[in-house]
Amino acid sequence: MKGLAILFEEDHTVTILEDVEKEQLEEVVDEETEAVLWHDEEIDWDYGY
Repeated sequence: MKGLAILFEEDHTVTILEDVEKEQLEEVVDEETEAVLWHDEEIDWDYGY
């Protein structure tokens, strides 16, 4: 399952990962990074959030 993840790093940087498998996300995230959002559907960026 692919999705979008927003990671808030301990140094206050934000990383957005698009179209990433959940297993790949778990490899990237460590104890200093917290995954706070997992969206398993495609986001319609043209919608105009």
